[in-house]
Amino acid sequence: MKLLENKWFWVMAFGALFAFSLDLWAWDWTEPSVLGLPYIIVYTVLLELVLFVLLLLFSKYYWKIAEGDGS
Repeated sequence: MKLLENKWFWVMAFGALFAFSLDLWAWDWTEPSVLGLPYIIVYTVLLELVLFVLLLLFSKYYWKIAEGDGS
């Protein structure tokens, strides 16, 4: 999985997640969608799930601890 070890992949992935978190498209929406919750709440929960998966993959494939560090 060379792609997951590339620094620019992670810059773009977290940058895209940040851009999607700017809710300019749903600024005034209050209509309920799922279980009576507004769209923005459902959207935020989905974003948090994506963030969880990104951080999990980031820590597994990219975040390396230097060998011999002693920590």
